[in-house]
Amino acid sequence: MAGLKIRKARIGDVGAIFAIRSRVRENHLSASQLAERGVTKSAFGKWLSDGYGIWIADLDGSAAGFAIAIPTEATLWALFVDPDFEGRGVGAALLRMAEEWLFAQGCDDISLTTGADPKNRAHGFYDMHGWHSTGDQESNEVEYIKSNPSLSLFDFT
Repeated sequence: MAGLKIRKARIGDVGAIFAIRSRVRENHLSASQLAERGVTKSAFGKWLSDGYGIWIADLDGSAAGFAIAIPTEATLWALFVDPDFEGRGVGAALLRMAEEWLFAQGCDDISLTTGADPKNRAHGFYDMHGWHSTGDQESNEVEYIKSNPSLSLFDFT
C-alpha cells in the first residue's frame, strides 16, 4: 500500500503505541488494566533492550498501528491498529513483518492469543492469514498457532 511504512519502534514511540492501544474497539483495556499486566510506558524501554521485535506502522505520516513479538516465547504478543486506519492493510503488513521476523529468529511454530469472544474480528483476520486455533482457552483468551511455511513435512535432510 502506498504511503505505508513499517519500521522498528524507538523509545520515542511509546506515546503513540499507548495512544493506539487506548483507542481500539475490541480487546480494549484501560491504562490501569494494562498496568496490572505490567504494560507500562516504563516497561517499553526494557522490552526494546530485551530484544523484543516492536514495529510501528506509519501511514501517510501518522502512527497507524503496532506489533510486538517475543522471540524467546515464539509469540506475537500484541498487534493493534488505530480504528481510524482499519481496513487499509495496516494489520496485515504488521502481521507479516512479525511472522517473518519470528521465523527468522529460529521459531518453527509461533503463537498468539486473542479474546475468546467469537464475534471478535481477530478470529477471521488470523484465519485468513494462515493461523489455526488450537482450541485452547484460558482467561477468556483463545490460542492460535502458525508453523514456519519454509519447513516441509517431507524435508528429511
